[in-house]
Amino acid sequence: MPAVEAMRILAKTVDRFEPDRPAATMQQGRFEKFVYIQNGCSKIEAFVEIERLAGGDVGARLLTKTRSAKSAITRTKVHAEVVFPLKPEDGPAPPIDLHAYLEGVCVEVSPERIYRDLVPFGPCYRNITAPLYISENGAIARITAPARPDRRGDDGILGSPFPLDAAFHAACVWAQCYQDTIAFPVGFGCRRVYRPTLPGQVYFARVMPLRAEPNLLISDIWIYDQEGTLCESVGGVHMRDVSAGRVTPPAWIKSARPGPFLETIRRRCRALSVSEIKTLPPFAEKALSEPEINRFRPMGVKRRQSFLAARLACKRISRRLSGNDIRTPAADINTLYPDLRRPCCRQIDTAAAVPCSVSHDDRFVIALVSDAPAGIDVEKISVRVLRSLDLFMSKAEQKLVQSSTLGAVETAIRIWSIKEAVAKAMDLNLAEAWQGVAVKRVGRNKSRFQIDSGETFSAFHDTIGKHVLTLACLSV
Repeated sequence: MPAVEAMRILAKTVDRFEPDRPAATMQQGRFEKFVYIQNGCSKIEAFVEIERLAGGDVGARLLTKTRSAKSAITRTKVHAEVVFPLKPEDGPAPPIDLHAYLEGVCVEVSPERIYRDLVPFGPCYRNITAPLYISENGAIARITAPARPDRRGDDGILGSPFPLDAAFHAACVWAQCYQDTIAFPVGFGCRRVYRPTLPGQVYFARVMPLRAEPNLLISDIWIYDQEGTLCESVGGVHMRDVSAGRVTPPAWIKSARPGPFLETIRRRCRALSVSEIKTLPPFAEKALSEPEINRFRPMGVKRRQSFLAARLACKRISRRLSGNDIRTPAADINTLYPDLRRPCCRQIDTAAAVPCSVSHDDRFVIALVSDAPAGIDVEKISVRVLRSLDLFMSKAEQKLVQSSTLGAVETAIRIWSIKEAVAKAMDLNLAEAWQGVAVKRVGRNKSRFQIDSGETFSAFHDTIGKHVLTLACLSV
């Protein structure tokens, strides 16, 4: 029986016998032993034990009793237990940008593979209904709470149990990819239901790992509706391998984990943030400041997504530059200069603008801050770049393309990307960069270029899949 069903039973029971208690908040959750459901079983003999604790809190435990046929000894098993506090502390809702933005290079896992290979539960518990995105920084899942006529609306004060159950599945997939273990929930610190989830509705779960050890994953889980309203949170979720190593993740999910990325560029930046645009939930625009909204509204659908992702990347860097701030509302961090064109990051305590560079293509958005003037660009590797060599290259640069051991496409993409990055670093239009920047040498990870026949500078390249990212540094 799923842990979410055990919590629902405990909450309903406490709500019945302690009706004045706020049963929508529970703490110190423990799931000690499985309740096994045999095939064809329609009823399980179980009971809930309620205990009044010091300070007015109430503890509740779900138990079963079994009698040995040989010795007639009765054994009691505790399957789940939680504490319902008399005066729950209502923590502040986190800034929305922290959960609407999944940082890092992602592994995309389809619902079919999740429920065939990774979390093979029954059809009622297959509620991640779109590709799951996981990175080293956690997971974001789109979940549909199923309409269940057989439950007769009996979801109680906690709402539908299925969104949280699916969020546990997302955390389990993350652990299989990044911890090489199949982890099940065995406890939590505090669960708060702010707005009960409803059958038939779509929700988004954000899993944020806090600590990962060989046989322990501790994470926070946050569940939002499509409008970005926080519905529930579970802090300090403990997950472990409960099979004693007998069950291991399939090889494909372990090999899907991305290796280190952007190492060449990262060590030359003061701060950097990269994410995949497709991971943005529909409520990400709630993170925008008023100036950002004014820029956002006239945009088309596709342009809006990349603009949103860029703003969230700049806000993430702003928080890092401000002592890893996690309290300032996202809308209070404006990542545009007054001209509403150039991006910036902010020192949150003073609102001082910090120059930054931002770029995106059809997959990635990247933002960075450097101690010296610098520009970043990301481009998808495509043969289309060869169609316009005469437009942005000199004759000497075209000879580099012809003679490079990288191949024509890889070399041309790097030259294009260098000029894009320099344009951002110097606030030039692209035509000015095409004419004023002369690329002198192209390498896989480092190139050299000259500006207006003057000093020579370095550009640094990293690749992620079929995408090249280039950092142009305007320091000798």
